[in-house]
Amino acid sequence: MVSLLAGLSFILVLAIRASGQIQPIELMAYDFMLAKQAIKQPVEQRISMIWINDADQRRYGWPLSDALLADTLETLEKYQPRAIGVDLYRDIPVPQEKGAGYERFQQVIKDNKNIVLITKFTDDKEAYVLPPPFLKDDHEQVGFNDITYDPGYLVRRGLLFMTSEDNWYEYFGLHLVRRYMAYEGVYLQNKEGETSNIALGTVDETGHFGKIMARFPEVLSKDFGGYVTNDEGGMQFMMSYPGAPGELKGINLSALLNGNFDADLIHDKIIIIGTRAEATPDFLATPIGRWLEGEQRMAGAAVHGYAVSQLLHWAEGKSHWLQSWNETEERLWIVLWCLLAGLLCFYTHSFSHLFISALVGISLIISIVYLSFIQGLWLPMAAPIFAWVLSIILITGYFSYLNRSERTVLMNIFSKHVSKDVAEAIWRSRDEYLSEGRLLSHRLTATVLFTDLQNFTSVSEGMEPQALMDWLNEYMGEMVKIVEAHGGQVNKFIGDAVMAIFGVPVPSTSDEAIARDARNAVECALAMRKKIEQLREHWQHAHLPQIRMRVGIFTGPLVAGTLGGIERQEYTVLGDTVNTASRLESFDKSLDADNPCRILVGNPTLNCLDNDFDSESVGTVHLKGKEDLVAIHLIYGYRDTGPEFLPLDSFPDEAEEN
Repeated sequence: MVSLLAGLSFILVLAIRASGQIQPIELMAYDFMLAKQAIKQPVEQRISMIWINDADQRRYGWPLSDALLADTLETLEKYQPRAIGVDLYRDIPVPQEKGAGYERFQQVIKDNKNIVLITKFTDDKEAYVLPPPFLKDDHEQVGFNDITYDPGYLVRRGLLFMTSEDNWYEYFGLHLVRRYMAYEGVYLQNKEGETSNIALGTVDETGHFGKIMARFPEVLSKDFGGYVTNDEGGMQFMMSYPGAPGELKGINLSALLNGNFDADLIHDKIIIIGTRAEATPDFLATPIGRWLEGEQRMAGAAVHGYAVSQLLHWAEGKSHWLQSWNETEERLWIVLWCLLAGLLCFYTHSFSHLFISALVGISLIISIVYLSFIQGLWLPMAAPIFAWVLSIILITGYFSYLNRSERTVLMNIFSKHVSKDVAEAIWRSRDEYLSEGRLLSHRLTATVLFTDLQNFTSVSEGMEPQALMDWLNEYMGEMVKIVEAHGGQVNKFIGDAVMAIFGVPVPSTSDEAIARDARNAVECALAMRKKIEQLREHWQHAHLPQIRMRVGIFTGPLVAGTLGGIERQEYTVLGDTVNTASRLESFDKSLDADNPCRILVGNPTLNCLDNDFDSESVGTVHLKGKEDLVAIHLIYGYRDTGPEFLPLDSFPDEAEEN
């Protein structure tokens, strides 16, 4: 059943996961781990931002004219940057009438192949931006700046390549990295038009490929890492934002055009021109930002800057793409925690221990996932935690149900036979008593006591039914109290007869304990004699019948267990010891006829009494139904050295005795 419940938990978690309900939690965990890792990395020093802020827009107008943009690019080119990315849409001339500024802008682009402009493909809102008209068919100086959005417009994934009308296009940040790495003799290695097995590597003077520096990632699947509904379009990669929230170095446009800047910020660097103005907002939400205090937005150009930083490290072989397991491996990861929860619940029954273990398990999952993330492997975190917790809840609930059922069985069996303390002791040791809802049978040595009322049948015939029951209940009630006070358990009532056992259900295993059970039984019988004498006086005043009582006690082996079906069971004892005690009670009704309570015991019982009782041997006789001779003895009372009668509250607690 434990494995079935673990399997049920696994199926439920898979169903919830497939519906996308767990994905937001997985992504939140991813963002936290990413933020912890990103802040540990240094900000890339080979990238400089040219920012166009609100003051620049007020000063130069917006959008920037072609002439001013040409001036900006010419100024930058004087300081020999390796690559320049213009994160500004230029699909139409500014001003639209074109003119000398537009012609000069075109010429600057054509003369400097290290400059890359942008285009935007059609998105889900049908928005798109064409490349500059003079670069319409030029894939080398135009790259797309499209990015993918997760719910909440968070940017966790970037794009390297996209296809349109059988043509493939390159991310403008990759353009910049390729131009930078070309200075190191590293180029794109692939056949023209091929979109698989692409790599960056060295190329010799003859154009032959040499050492591979970095391979492009596999296409992200829709269930990559913690995703279940990822858009698989394009060649995507998980962005790492190395160095964030530290800012990339930058120069305002005004400072650049006025010559008020450090030339080292441009020379031999990758330059990205973009806006950071509230008047023309281009801000994005990032997984880093949700864990920051204060400003949580990031300028769109800065997002591309961190993407270029990540690609630069990858191109140099200093970092690798984030990996994940396939769906089968992730399912095995989840089912593992379902099974571990089952083992935990099977061996741990303490609620406090279970609670602490559950917390330890959650901490272990988080630790494993985080350590794997550091090594470049993104494992699901929320799904196994849900599976772990749900399995514990279901299995614990099942065991709780079983416990309640078993407790009900035990209480139904023993509630009428043992004290509350003994019942609780049995419950604490239930594994020794119960199996599949039934009480386990035991062989043990105990003392059985039978009582009966002499001439009860003739007396009962002369009484009204209700009066008879009231009279008998008064008698039985007093007898039960005495039995329980002496550590015995009333096993059953048979008409006016009472059967009590000393040494069950918690068995006595030592000779001392067995002897104590026998002594308790005899002392119980003497206490019954004392009580019947008191009752006879009461009955005489109430004009109720006077009645005589007989007791038979025998000590020996027997079998204790339950009889009946699952729905109705009765705890009882079986064996020759029971039969012998019954025969002792009914033996020779004329014996000790003047005593209101005659007590007969067998030889095994007498041997346990240490001569503390005044007794007389009746002889060795054949009892009805028994072939062997039985030595029996008549008990008169305590010897002169012992007390005549012990008050009920003087007896030790029954649970302690056993």
